[in-house]
Amino acid sequence: MSFLIKRNKVYHLCWYHGKKVCPSCHGKKVIEEQSCKQCRGSGEVYQRHEKSISPDRQTALEYKAEFDGKYFRKELGLQDTKKTWSSFVEEYLVYSKANKRPRTYYLDQEALRTFSDIIKPNFLRNVTPFQIEQWKQERLKTINPTTLKFDLCQLKASFTKAVEWGYLTKNPAKNVKSIKIPQKAPRFLSKEEIKELLSVAEGQIKVIIQTFLHTGLRLGELVNLRWQDIDSKRQELIVQAHDDFQPKDYESRVIPLHNNLLKEFYTLKKTDGYAFANSSGGKLDTSKLRKTFIKTLRKAGVKHCTIHGLRHTFASHLVMSGVDLRTIKELLGHSSITTTMIYAHLSKPHIKKAINKLAY
Repeated sequence: MSFLIKRNKVYHLCWYHGKKVCPSCHGKKVIEEQSCKQCRGSGEVYQRHEKSISPDRQTALEYKAEFDGKYFRKELGLQDTKKTWSSFVEEYLVYSKANKRPRTYYLDQEALRTFSDIIKPNFLRNVTPFQIEQWKQERLKTINPTTLKFDLCQLKASFTKAVEWGYLTKNPAKNVKSIKIPQKAPRFLSKEEIKELLSVAEGQIKVIIQTFLHTGLRLGELVNLRWQDIDSKRQELIVQAHDDFQPKDYESRVIPLHNNLLKEFYTLKKTDGYAFANSSGGKLDTSKLRKTFIKTLRKAGVKHCTIHGLRHTFASHLVMSGVDLRTIKELLGHSSITTTMIYAHLSKPHIKKAINKLAY
C-alpha cells in the first residue's frame, strides 16, 4: 500500500517494493552476536521507493488511488532490482517443494546450492551468462556431463521463474548452451538373458522382474503400485497418483496386463496396501530392491544391466515385434515422442523388410 508525504510544499508518493540488504548488519543478520533489530535477523529490509507528484493535495490523492489500483492488478511492471540471490533461492525452493516432484525439488536444491557456492552472487540481477559458463566448467570437474545437463535445466527454470515474478527483465541462462552428450543405444536383455534371469529368480523378486518386463514401469511407479491399481477383470494396470506419490509429469496411464503376468499376481498375498510390500507390509526400499536385483543378475550370469534396463527391454522387444513408436510412447508414459526415438534404430530391420516387399 502506498502513502503520501509532503516535503517542500510538494506531495510525494511512497511505497515499498522488493528487498535490499539490511544497512545495519549488511546482510549478516547479527550485530555483536545479537539478532539485528532493524531486519529482525533476516538480513534484508523492504526497499522504499518515492516519486514526486504535485503541490495540489487532490491531484496527489487521485494519482495515489490510480497507482494503488494498478499495483494490485500488477499492471505497473515493477521489478525488484535489489533482490538478493539468497532470498530468491529461498523463495524459489519454497515454490519448488510445493509444485514439483520430490526428485525434481532435490535437483533444484543441488543446482542452486552449487551455483551459490561457486559463483557467490550478492544480487539476482548481477548474475551473467559468463558466470553461468564458469559454473558449468567448475561443475564438470566433479560430475559427469549428464548430471550437469540436468543441473543446467534446473538453473534455467529458476531464472525463468524470476522473470515471471518480475525480479529480472530477461533470463541470463537463456542463450547458455546445454551440454551435448553422445547418445548411446539403450542396453536391453536378449530373450536368452531373460530366460536365465527368470530361471534363478525366486519369490517376490521374480514377480517384480516379470512386472518390469511386461509393463515397462519405472522403479518409483512399481514400489508405489497398490492392489487397487490392478484391475484383474479388465486386465489393466493403472499408474496413478496417491497421497505420497505423483507419476512423472503428473499424468496417469493405463497399461494392459499380459495373461502370464496376471497369473503371477495371483501368487502374491493380496492386501489393501502395496502390491509389492516389505515384510511389515510397507513400501519397498528402492536401494534394497536394487541390491536384490544385482544379486539375481550375478546368479544368472547377466552383466551390465540395471532395473531401468528392464524398462528398456520392455520397449525394445515391442519395437522389434513391429509395434509403432507412438504406441510405445503411450505405454512408457513419455511426454514427448523424442524420448521414445532412442528405440527407433531397432525398427530398421523391419523397415528393410518393408522396402524389400516392393515390386516394380
